[in-house]
Amino acid sequence: MNLQNIRSNLKYRQSFASPMDHGVHTVSLLNVFSLDAPLIAIVWQFVISKSISLELSPHHHLILGLSVWLAYSADRFSEPHSHDLPKAKRHEIFSRHKLAFSSLWFVSFIIVLCFSVRYLEVDCILLGIPLFALCLGNFILCRFESRYGFASKCAKEFRTASIFSLGCVFFPFYETPLEGRELLSYWLVPFVLFLINCLCVSQWEWREDEKRENLSWLQKRPEFLRTLIWAKYPCVVLCGLIACRYGMAGNLFMHAFCILSSVILIDRLMAENQGKREVIDWIYWLLPLTLLGMENVFQF
Repeated sequence: MNLQNIRSNLKYRQSFASPMDHGVHTVSLLNVFSLDAPLIAIVWQFVISKSISLELSPHHHLILGLSVWLAYSADRFSEPHSHDLPKAKRHEIFSRHKLAFSSLWFVSFIIVLCFSVRYLEVDCILLGIPLFALCLGNFILCRFESRYGFASKCAKEFRTASIFSLGCVFFPFYETPLEGRELLSYWLVPFVLFLINCLCVSQWEWREDEKRENLSWLQKRPEFLRTLIWAKYPCVVLCGLIACRYGMAGNLFMHAFCILSSVILIDRLMAENQGKREVIDWIYWLLPLTLLGMENVFQF
């Protein structure tokens, strides 16, 4: 009788919690299939273009989104070769569906290539070659780090934030007449945001990366890593002050303030590191999208 009660209680709890579980599962799938990074890139490209009163074409967002997915998912090809080491979920999926993933990857590459040749100016394509070279160099370096177990002093957190932020500002910078310090500020804000994201994730995934023998240069220096993460506190104050000074409408600093505040909250309120890891990427695209919707609805 007690066993039946336990089973019925378990069934009740599972049915009650299923909507939340499905939501968490959906967020996890975005990370497993590398869809969170393209979403973040497209949303932030839109935020930056709106901040400088620029309207990009749909092909700009398509090219950026697919390019980010190609670069971000390419780490599947550099997965750890040792079968004794534990793998991340995204690598496990790749191991079970190598042919399907490889086919999808190369088809996406062809689509980006065709759309770039069809819609982009020659000067734009030529300016994009150095960014492509950075992505390729980062992939090669990541592959060496994974295969030989060394950590480059050019930490992956800084590499990822730099390349990601450059990708988000590439089309807005090419299409805008802004110059000099204005352009620098529009790149610096997303760079700092993405760097804090990478630093927090490195801290939260420290145990898993240690088991995989894949610690970054900063992860091997946890005290220094924690010191860098503390930069989010003065950054959120600075962004809040600037946002109050210039108002809500089209303000990049308002988005940065809300993002950093959310990062601080989830770090304080959530106990499970894996949950933090999944929620932070979700915040980085959903929160700016919500703010953009509020601006359009309420005409800030």
